[in-house]
Amino acid sequence: MSMQLYAVGSGVYVELSGGLGLNDTIEAKNGAYVYDKEYIGSVSLGYQADLLRLELEAIQKKDRLYSFGAISVAGDLEQTSQMFNLYYSGYNESKLVTTVGIGAGVTAISLQEAEDKNILSYQGMFSIGYMSTQSLTITTEYTYFYTTESDNFKSNSDNIFSLNFRYLF
Repeated sequence: MSMQLYAVGSGVYVELSGGLGLNDTIEAKNGAYVYDKEYIGSVSLGYQADLLRLELEAIQKKDRLYSFGAISVAGDLEQTSQMFNLYYSGYNESKLVTTVGIGAGVTAISLQEAEDKNILSYQGMFSIGYMSTQSLTITTEYTYFYTTESDNFKSNSDNIFSLNFRYLF
């Protein structure tokens, strides 16, 4: 007896995400900045082919600075990333779906007077989702995000939790 997978489809999709990172310090080469977490948002355009997905993702992260070492500072820490991601989804007979993924791309970090562009970045993702319709999947996702060392910043990582809405056309 063969099992029928629930709603495995192929096609173009768009995904919107919003979440928070758990890290609250970024290491610059001249010291550590501490900040309040504000938001992380992303939009993705991809193609799903049964259990595999390929996507391009644009990520925006903005945080409010409040100290540099023992000195109070004001301003924003902004990160923008463009990532290429590959996902594998574990569909089953229910509407629940688990997904694992990896991604690579580039990030720009802007922090007051320091700005670095084209910083090599990596991410690993795990999500659990619910297919509310044949086209709409709502997921909660954990992402480990890593940027390599650049001119002004040491390598940094962040643990991100997000709520995602994916629509398959």
